[in-house]
This record gives sequence, C-alpha cells and structure tokens, in this order.
Amino acid sequence: MTHKNKSKEAFEYMVESGKKGKKRVLLRERFINVSITEVDEDNQNDENIEFIEFDDLFRPPSGQVQTALTVVTKGIAGIGKSVLVQKLIYDWAIGAALTEYDLIFIFPFRELSLLSKEKKEITLPELVKQYYPHMESCKSMLANEAIRTLFVFDGLSDGELEVNFNKHVVCRDLSGAVTLGTILVNLIKRELLPSASIWITTRAGTKNIIPPQYVDRVTEIKGFQEQEREDYFRRRCEKQQLAEKIIQIVKKQRNLFFMCSVPAFCCILFSVLETVLKSTESKDEIPQTLTEVYSHFLVHLILFQEEKVEFVKEELQAELLCSKRGSIFSLGKLAFERSFNQGPQTVSFTETELKSHNIELPFVCGGLCKGNGEREKTSYSFVHLAVQEYFAALYVFLSFHNQKKNAIGKRFKLFEKCSYSQVCKEACESASKDGKGHQEFFLRFLCGLGTGKSQQFLKGLLEHGRNMKEKDDSKKIAKFLKKTLQANIPPEQTINILHCLNELSDTSALEEIKDAFKSGTFSSGSLSPAQCAALAFVLQMSEENYRELDLSLYKLPSIGIQRLLLIANYFTGIKLSGANIKDSGMKILTDVMKRRDCKLQNVKLDGNNLTHKSCEQLVGVLNDNHSIILLDLADNNLQDKGAILLCNALKAEQCSLQMLSLGGNKLTASCCKDLAEVLEQNKTLVELDLSNNRIGEEGLGQLSEALKNENCTLQKLGLNSIFAFEFGLMGTYEDASGAEKLCDILKSKNCTLQSLGLAKNSFTQKGCANLISSLTGNHILTELDLSSNNLHNEGITALCEILKGPDCKIKSLKMANTKLTSDCCETLASLFNTNQALTELDVSMNELGNNGVNVLFPSFKDSHCKLEKLGLSKTGLTDACSNDLKSTFETSQTLMYLDLSHNKFTDKSVQSFYDFISGCANLKTIRLEKNRFSANGCKTLEDLNKKNNDLQIVVLKA
Repeated sequence: MTHKNKSKEAFEYMVESGKKGKKRVLLRERFINVSITEVDEDNQNDENIEFIEFDDLFRPPSGQVQTALTVVTKGIAGIGKSVLVQKLIYDWAIGAALTEYDLIFIFPFRELSLLSKEKKEITLPELVKQYYPHMESCKSMLANEAIRTLFVFDGLSDGELEVNFNKHVVCRDLSGAVTLGTILVNLIKRELLPSASIWITTRAGTKNIIPPQYVDRVTEIKGFQEQEREDYFRRRCEKQQLAEKIIQIVKKQRNLFFMCSVPAFCCILFSVLETVLKSTESKDEIPQTLTEVYSHFLVHLILFQEEKVEFVKEELQAELLCSKRGSIFSLGKLAFERSFNQGPQTVSFTETELKSHNIELPFVCGGLCKGNGEREKTSYSFVHLAVQEYFAALYVFLSFHNQKKNAIGKRFKLFEKCSYSQVCKEACESASKDGKGHQEFFLRFLCGLGTGKSQQFLKGLLEHGRNMKEKDDSKKIAKFLKKTLQANIPPEQTINILHCLNELSDTSALEEIKDAFKSGTFSSGSLSPAQCAALAFVLQMSEENYRELDLSLYKLPSIGIQRLLLIANYFTGIKLSGANIKDSGMKILTDVMKRRDCKLQNVKLDGNNLTHKSCEQLVGVLNDNHSIILLDLADNNLQDKGAILLCNALKAEQCSLQMLSLGGNKLTASCCKDLAEVLEQNKTLVELDLSNNRIGEEGLGQLSEALKNENCTLQKLGLNSIFAFEFGLMGTYEDASGAEKLCDILKSKNCTLQSLGLAKNSFTQKGCANLISSLTGNHILTELDLSSNNLHNEGITALCEILKGPDCKIKSLKMANTKLTSDCCETLASLFNTNQALTELDVSMNELGNNGVNVLFPSFKDSHCKLEKLGLSKTGLTDACSNDLKSTFETSQTLMYLDLSHNKFTDKSVQSFYDFISGCANLKTIRLEKNRFSANGCKTLEDLNKKNNDLQIVVLKA
C-alpha cells in the first residue's frame, strides 16, 4: 500500500463526541470550512488581515516564487487547527489538494515530547519510520530533491519539546542523530533538507519561539463564520427539526452564538442542547450562559458514565455529582495550579499523578480529557482549554463554599465575614495587574458560578449549598465589575468584564451602552479606545438588527475606528463620513467586506482621505462581494488612477453595484474613457455622481456618447460643478459650457436618465435656454437641478411652458441661486394650477421677497398642487408674510419638508409658525435656523419639537 493510500486510510475518519460516547465519522461528511486569515506580523495592531482559502496555504505569497515554504498557522484552543491539518492531508491523499507535494508527514508535538524522553537522539529518517513503518526506503526518498516533501508539526504550544534557535547543533546530514528539537530547528533554518516545506500549527497568543526571519507566511484560523455555525448543527443532527430548534436557541443567545465561532465549543454546546431538548420542554433548563453550558456538559458526561443517558430528576443528579465531588475537586486543583504556573496552554498529567490525587481514571477518560501516547507512556490533557479553565474556576468556587478558603491569594482573617464576591474581585484584580489575558475564560466561569442558578444546578458539589446567600454575592460581583468599567482600563479588559457581566445575567451595562448609541449620546464627545471596544462588543452581541453603523457622529481614535470596522459585517450599511480612516482603515474594512457572512450593502466613505490604494482593495471586494449596491467615495483623493481601477471592477459581469459617488476626487477627462466604457457595459449601475471634478467639456464629450448608447441603463447622473473656473480666466468660459453636449444627451431616444444634476456649472443664459429646449419631448427625466446657473426670469418662463405639458414627468426641480426675482413668481404660480407631477421645488437664494412668495402661496392651496418639499431659504422673507404662510400650510396634507432658513423672521412670527406647524399633518422637517428669533422664541419652537417625536424643527439662534 502506498503512502498516499495509508494517509487516506488514516485520515478518512474523525472522532466525534456524541451522546453515546465517541464515534468515528467520515471526515468529508463533518468537515466545515473555517475562516483563515493571512497575518501581517509587522502590524502591531494585528488588524491588517486578509482572508484566504485553506487549500491556498502553501501557494507562495504574491510577488514571491519560492517553492519551499515555512508556514505557521495560529489559532486559539479548539478553533480547528488539528482538524484542518487532517482535512488537508486527506485531500492530498485523494488528489484534491497540495498536489505539488509528493510526500506529506505529520508529527503531533505532544507525541514528540513523549518520544524525546524515550529517545534522546534520533535521525530524521528514523523519526519518519517511527510514525510511518511502511516508509522503509524513506532516507533515499528524502535525499532526492526531485521529490517534494511537506513536514507538518501540529500543536507547537501543546508540547514540552525543547526548541532553541540560539543554541543548537547544526545538522545537514540525514544520517546525523540529534535531539528532536534540533531536527526541527535545522529543518526550519533550512540546514537540513532545504527543499522541504514545513507547516507548524500553534496556539494564538503563545510566545513566538520561531524567529520571524525563518517564517514565510503566518496565518490564523478565525473559526466558523455565521453560516458555518448553522451548518455545523445541521450536519450533527439526524433530525433537521431538532437542528433548527438548536440554531434558533443559539442565535437568540448572542453570547453563545458568538462563542460558536470555535468548533470545539459547538461540539460541547450541541451535546448539551441535544440532551436538554430531548429531555424537557422547560425553558428554564436551557443554558443561557457559558458557565451554564459547561456545567451542563459536566453533568451530561457524568450521567453518560453512569449509563443514565436520559434526563434524571434533580435529586438523583445531585447524588451523582456528590459521588464525583472528590475527583472533580482534585482535577480542578490540578488544572488551577498548573495553568496559573504554565500560562495559556493545555496542561498535561500522567496516570500516576491522577492516582496520587485520588482522581478516578474512568472519570477523566469519559469525555473530559484525551490521552496522548501509548499505554504506560500515556499523558492526559483536557479536551479543550475552556474545559480546563472551567475546572480551575470550579476548584476556586468549591474551595470557598466547602472549605472557606480563598485559593486566589489572600487568606480570610479569623472572624472575617468572607464573601465569594471578594474572591472574584481579587481574581479580576490579579488578572489585570499581571496582564493575564489568558485567564478570560477562567474569570467568566468564576463569576458565572456565583449565580443562584449555577449553584442550584451544581448543589450536589456543595456541602452547604442550600444555606448559601448566592444572590447577594452575585449582585456584589456585578457592582464591582460595573465600577471597574468606569475606570481607565485597556479595551481587552473592558470586553472581558462585559463577558463576566453576561455570565451573571446582568445586562444593565450593555443596555446603557446600547441606549447611548441609539440616542446619539456618544456623539457629544470623544470616545476612548475602551468605549469603542465596549460599543463594538454590545453591537456584536445585540439581538437587534441595526441597519446602519454610523460612525460619522463620533470623535474616534484610530484604534477605536479599527475595532468598530471589524464588526461592520453585522450591518447592512456603514457610514464613515469624515472619519478619516485613510487607506489603512480601508484595508481593514475591505477584509471584513470579503467575509462570507458580511451583510453590508451600503458603504458611505466620503471625506476619509482615501487614495488610489484604497481602490486597489475595493476592486477585490467588488469582484467577490455581490451584495454591495451603494458605494460613496466622494470628497477623497482617488484621482484618475483610482477611478480607472474601479472601472475595471465595474466592467466585470458579476459586479452588482448600483450607486457610485466619485464627487470631489480630482478627476479629469483622463478617466472618462473608462467611465464611458462602464456605462456601455455595466447592467446594474443606475446612479453615478461625478460632481466637483474637472472633467470639463472633453470628459463630458466622452461620457455623452456612452449615455446615448442603447446599452446604457444609467438613471441618475450628478454633474454639478464639472467645469473648472480657470476656463473663464483663459477666455473660453462662454464656449466651454458643454451645454450643447447635454442637450444632445437629453434629446437622444436612447437616453435613460431620470435624474440630472447640473448645479454650479455657470451655464450662460443661452446655455440654459438650450437645455430647457432639449426637455421638449423628454418623457423620462423626473429630477433636474439647475442651481447656481444663469437661468434668470426668462428661463423660468420657457421652463414652465414645458412643465405644463401633459407628457412632462419632472417631479423635482431645483433652481437655487439662479438670479430669479419676484417677477417670475406669477409664471411659477400658474404652473401649479395644471401640473400634478411636481412634488419638490427649491428656489432658495433668489431675491423673491415677500411680494414674490405671496404670489406663490395661493397656488400652493390649489387642489392640483401636490408639493411635498419646498425650499425658500435666503429669499428675503420677513414677518410680513408669516400670516399668509400660516394660512397656506396649516391645513396642508402633502407638505413634508419646508426650508425657511437664512431669512428675517423674528419673534413676531413665532405664534404663526407654532400654529401652522401644529396643524400641518404630514410635516416632518422645517428649517428655521439663521433667522432673528430671541432665546425665548427659539425655546418656544424647541418645546414644540419635544412634543412631537416625528417632527424635526431646526432652529438655532442667529
């Protein structure tokens, strides 16, 4: 049998813990993809990450061509490192992955540690034959450089193998016998078999013992994304009805769902929920916290060992726990003492040590621990680091309740009134002082065991459980934790405390943060990194579906922005207007946008100092993520290079983007050819804003041909301020208006534009007249913005004639700052007697005065008038028209938005405003800022605002 066949046979099955104990299942039926990221070791914040496929681990990084790679894959305990190794080797054995390698050998570090105690020195071929006896001629095969070999060393952090890169024997000879640690060092340093590739897995957060210069790629397993979590439970359940019920429960408990990114936790949670749901319909029995899950897991294993596979009554459960009290306490003591000394790694112990502590071996082997090695050489370790920390916390908990001892530190003084909250307080302070971040699960369990529900469930372990005042301690713990949140603490500690409060079922701190976010309270000041971490945690854990993450309201430090960007995938929209995330922040956001569980559809990034480098990142997103429909990149520094990069992505058939804003990005005519190609090829883009760029007449000419093309489907185009003022200084101001090209577009039978923005282009009177003329016969355009052009009264007369036509579809007309006077108002008023389509009119910044507006008011009362939005800002209005304004709008059933800002109203008009605002049924917003109200006048209007939550009255003292 070949080595590949042997490997296929060895890795075809995986061991799975079930209700009836461990069983072998086909790997291909159980394996679910985990997210893997490429880590930039030079980035101190460890945020610049890129998601990669698991079978791309050994493809050379971009820009490199070497074939021999050393790859380090990190991951927290239980995240699926060993299963990933198994899957890749199995896929290699069946020819589905890593086909570039002829031989793959795997060596678990924990077993190598045991072997090193037995054999002080060994050659590499002997090591291979130790694990693969069928490889009799491995020495010659290893020596053959034409045979590509991959060595896999799984679990660097789990073993006790001495690996020293500073002091070691150089070994280049396959026949040289050295220590196992020396073999590993020489392989990594390419002294031995320099053509071989090496893959090492290790636990995240452990000390990096391999110098970075010897590592070609560092990756990290992030675990299951949301869809994969659901897939796991569906594959584990034989009955899909039960699977859907488990998924429903887990998704409702966000803290549990969050933990389900860890496959090992999914396994434990499944075994608990399967037993609970099949045994009772009582919601009280379903675990709600991490501590409750692991307590149920402990009881579940004991019931199985005692062959009580069905649910038992509370009294019998207590008796069974009581019978195991000694073993549980002693195993917890071993876990506590060793984990505190050895740091964040799974501790191991021998059978002799277990016996010396009076711990029953069947209890240990019944699902709590796994054996490593063979027969008398076997050592034992917990199946998951969290199980180890649960037992460590359980030991501290039982030491207090059963022996009145404080295992954490200080001894209780004689006659001192001791409390469990004091123990938890000391543990939190100790972890904070010593920087023991690895104790996060331990602290969560320690706090969670202080609740009455946990103590009632585990009362069989308590000698005096029925007499304890557990609820008082639970409240004291929560009080101390919430007080700690007010201090200046690191972000990681903030998150850990919030987790601890979750274990106590105290959500008050979370609700306060959530309410502050929803009400906008946070926007009043600058958020600290800890507050950003807390906000990120709360939003991530919330059961509510927030549609938009608006970070433009807050003053955020860069590290705070990074933390909040990482949770963007939970929202359908993100707004970062003026947040100044720069290209580095965009890298983080685009990595999130590439995730399979990303829900983002609307991305607003205007005013963030982005360059073409951000476009390079966005191209990959637009190619892979087909849910993004809106992308606002206005007021950045993308320039032509960035726009051209985006065009390449928009030309792709799979691109789903519908709205793109590139306004204010220093674009010129140089990018318009590519933009024109997008308009001719893209079938989804319906809105494009190119305002405030210098594309000029040349650029508009290139776009016009595309807009007249029958394949163009664009509906909304922003061309505000696209002609540079410098043209006027060169004497070509009149001729370079480009109005004729726009006329050709609007007259074209293929034109699909429904909205056209042409503000601030300084079109001449002649240019405006031509534009208006081109609207004759156009039955598609519904929105037109001609603001800040030279329209004049004559232009209004011609425009109104077209708007009165039966085929005209224009609903929104903006003519702010177009040199209109009161003389045009009679013509405008006549429009509303016949036109029922117009719902928005903006004539702000024109000298209409009271006389002109009073001419308009009667037409607004006409039954044909359907006006919803009216802009009269800076039109010279005074108190003299306030009563007419009141009588016009106090009974309006259509008006929703009215802008009267920057006029000359005083307190004499306040009562009129108060009356008509109260009577106007559908009014949502009225702008009155920059008038001449006193403080009392402003207060009167603001009081009205408070009475109606659906109404926004903007009134600020001038």
